[in-house]
Amino acid sequence: MSYSTIFIYFELKTMTFLEALYGSQYYEIHQKGRDGNKGRLNGNLFLSALIILFILAVVMVCISFVPGFNDSMTRSIRSVFGYSSGKSIGKLLAIPLFAIIYFIILKTVGTKTSFKNKVDAFMQYPDEVKKKANAKLLIPFFILGIIVFGLAFAKL
Repeated sequence: MSYSTIFIYFELKTMTFLEALYGSQYYEIHQKGRDGNKGRLNGNLFLSALIILFILAVVMVCISFVPGFNDSMTRSIRSVFGYSSGKSIGKLLAIPLFAIIYFIILKTVGTKTSFKNKVDAFMQYPDEVKKKANAKLLIPFFILGIIVFGLAFAKL
């Protein structure tokens, strides 16, 4: 490994997840000549989707490994929604859940001042580190996706 590779790895380890998220969104949009502040919306949406995926992964793990969890969950959903299709129940649950999570993110880590602070910190990193910041975001996303889809297909 060369010195520059070790340096980039070290810099990526010190960069926080939120710096990588908001900073890379700003950086990519700004490089295309558009308003980089639109990266705040993209970052908030990505973070909301990641949290939903995490919740789904936890539910899937519980369904797979906790005895009786699937039956009790199915029973409680049926008592509220009746015998509706899973697709319509998913829409009824996912859309409000996503809206609630997005609103919480918008009022906490996704504020304009927080976004500006994260972007300012991100812009201090060298260009080589900035270009590799997406890897820091996609690794947890893919791990959660593999867990969810792996457990879902294992149940088939």
